[in-house]
Amino acid sequence: MSSSFLSDVEAFYDLAVKDLALPTGVGEKIKVANATYTTRFGVRLRDRMFTFTGWRSAHSNHQSPAKGGIRYAPNCTVEEVEALAALMTYKCALVGVPYGGSKGALCLDPSDWTEAELEKITRRFAQEMIRHRFLDSANNVPAPDVGTNERTMMWIADEYKRLRPEDINALGCATGKPLGGGGIEGRVEATGRGVQYAIHAVFDTPKLVDPIFCDARLSGKSVAIQGFGNVGAHAALFLSKEDGCKITSIIERDVVLTNPNGINVDDLIAHRDATGSLANFAGATCKEPTPDALLADCDILIPAAVEGVINADIARRAPAKLIVEAANGPCTFEAAKILGDRKIQVIPDLYANAGGVIVSYFEWVKNLGHMPFGLLERRYHEKGHRVLTSTIERTVGASLQWDEDASYLSGPTELDMVRSGLEEIMRRTLSRIVGEQSLRGGDIRSAAYRLAVNQVADAYRAIGL
Repeated sequence: MSSSFLSDVEAFYDLAVKDLALPTGVGEKIKVANATYTTRFGVRLRDRMFTFTGWRSAHSNHQSPAKGGIRYAPNCTVEEVEALAALMTYKCALVGVPYGGSKGALCLDPSDWTEAELEKITRRFAQEMIRHRFLDSANNVPAPDVGTNERTMMWIADEYKRLRPEDINALGCATGKPLGGGGIEGRVEATGRGVQYAIHAVFDTPKLVDPIFCDARLSGKSVAIQGFGNVGAHAALFLSKEDGCKITSIIERDVVLTNPNGINVDDLIAHRDATGSLANFAGATCKEPTPDALLADCDILIPAAVEGVINADIARRAPAKLIVEAANGPCTFEAAKILGDRKIQVIPDLYANAGGVIVSYFEWVKNLGHMPFGLLERRYHEKGHRVLTSTIERTVGASLQWDEDASYLSGPTELDMVRSGLEEIMRRTLSRIVGEQSLRGGDIRSAAYRLAVNQVADAYRAIGL
């Protein structure tokens, strides 16, 4: 799967750039990874030595630092890492954050190790990356991915601080950290929140939504989500509680949940936290997963797990009207062509799941600036809002009943600013993609790739390459 994943990413790239007037050789330079580091390091655990294999690929350094997550999984390969690093380059260029693309992986199953053992393994992996300049705030900055979390990033950041005590910007060497370790409000929810904002932007774009749905309201739409990790769970929560969608199907590796009236996501998360599994959830029908689980009857399908789950066979039969790629590479190249022929709209990964890297950028800026978001302006805005409400009361000649806890009386918190910035970037980016599609044709994915590649090419032109 991983080798074909890299081939698929390159095929999407080739399809998009054939219409671009790139200087000779520049297209090939952008396509390939700059450098990929392989490490095989030993850690003494359980009275013996274990050897672990890991990778860190820097696909592009047209902007510095290179940015991208680190995943822990037993089936990682170097081809998968390079494919993910390439997607990060295009994703960052598309949404306009000043990063090159990178990705990392460690070939292990986190469930096989205790927390203390994972910490030792992670710190050794960090040491190897630091030694070869694949980890620091100016050159290469990781974030959580499959199998890793904010605790993993904190171990990495702490190890970097220990080995580079002179670096005043040490906390910026990793993002997705806990709040107590230099993180930022809204980072845990960021990718799922970005998926929600992407769907909002689609439903506010008549050119995209009118050919799909007779009723262009998001409320009431049925949604199937494949993968109920951090991204899938947050997307399900926001779409159901805030937008009135019905989460009718949740597809996981060990169970498929269905409820045509909508699954209560709060109850499901509580059940998962209490039992460690989605199985035996009383609020839905539970079945064994099958290869056809992604053929759930729904308006919107959100693959939010791993690459390659929507193949040609699924694409030929998928009943969904809209597919939103919350994971990296969930549609194969062949599947994307089939979905296009069937006029099923696909919102591509390099746009739909960009929320994580956007908020990681906010966290990195916060770490380099050594100041929390909103510190300077919150009370200033709050005073202005209260002056405005007092002016309204004097004008109408009556004392109005204002809710003292209402957001319109307060200045923006860090979370408010993070969400506002994320939504602005997601909406602005979709507007640019649609404009590019109108100009040159093709599907949404090709338009997004063209914008991203042109952005990278412009950076190379600027320095004379």
